[in-house]
Amino acid sequence: MKKKVEDILAEEKITAQTIKEEADASPKTIKSASQLYAYLQTPKDQWSALEKKQVKSRIQHSVETISRRKTRRIWFTAASVFILALSGGIWYSQIDQHSEIADFANSIEENKTDTITRLVLSESRAIEIPEVESEIQYNTKGEEIAIGSSQTVQQKLEPVKPSYNTLTVPYGKRSKITLSEGTTIWLNSGSKLVYPAVFAENKREVYLDGEAIFEVSRNPEKPFIVKSQQYDIEVIGTIFNLNAYSEDKNSSTVLKEGSIKLTRKTKAYLPAENKIVSPGEMITFNRNEEKFQVRQVDPSDYLSWHHGYYIFRSETLGNILTRISRYYNIEIDLKDKQLAGVTFSGRLDLKSSPEEVLNTIKKTTPFNFKEEEQRITIY
Repeated sequence: MKKKVEDILAEEKITAQTIKEEADASPKTIKSASQLYAYLQTPKDQWSALEKKQVKSRIQHSVETISRRKTRRIWFTAASVFILALSGGIWYSQIDQHSEIADFANSIEENKTDTITRLVLSESRAIEIPEVESEIQYNTKGEEIAIGSSQTVQQKLEPVKPSYNTLTVPYGKRSKITLSEGTTIWLNSGSKLVYPAVFAENKREVYLDGEAIFEVSRNPEKPFIVKSQQYDIEVIGTIFNLNAYSEDKNSSTVLKEGSIKLTRKTKAYLPAENKIVSPGEMITFNRNEEKFQVRQVDPSDYLSWHHGYYIFRSETLGNILTRISRYYNIEIDLKDKQLAGVTFSGRLDLKSSPEEVLNTIKKTTPFNFKEEEQRITIY
């Protein structure tokens, strides 16, 4: 993607001050970023050949002083791009390019009011699945799809390009899907999963907007990557829950077993941020603060929803109501905003009605509610 220097700096909102205030960067990284920024701000047609050579030398020297691990590789790539731009003043954005599957997922138009689970195949054929709890299973070639126990669908695959399928699960519905290589995924209400019918030879990559439990088929030669709006998760074989709704301020991952690596998308002039998660850890990312937080949890609490119940430990009522609203596809209006911060601990049986679930919470968290058509008001 070709862009002018001014366009890139404007889009990324990069200034000399924002570089200095980057809290997560080391002094050496900030120094190199400042040098690169100063170069970009200067009109290239005013530079002599000697000045260009001197700038190239300074950038290379700065890069070589950075850590010899991943940070060094990323900055060396960035510096090379800047050096190539000397002659033409063109900036190639190598660092913040989206993957093909992420671009495809973000191009899909969604209908948030839909009430039917839909499986959209790569040839744009849509299959409606009316069940509240649905199950989908691919054969190893990705060409035959079993939906429940009574429906089988054939899919024609293009050998020269990836065939992306999309499973959209609306509020009030859930779905279980087994991919062609054996990975099983449980999708919670209001979730979208984009995946290839058959994975490429060198990688397994899917995209999630929503919440899902992944039980990844182990293959050390081909890591499994889950992409979301805020960060990517790389695994070999493991079980974890990812809660990453695009409309939420926070996204989180809880690992039950195995090991996963989270890679956060960062500003273009800084290296990507990585976090290794161990079993029993919950890592939360706050979009506003752009920070990870890690704490110890019982993973079973966060994987219980696909067994038909929620377990909460000192969870705020605001977060609980959001999850209930999605699970039952019912609008919940919290009139007293102070109640949103009140905490609740306990088990909620999701086979019960929304009213019964709220009455369970009321036993320890005082509030009143009234119900209307597909709407509950809490006060």
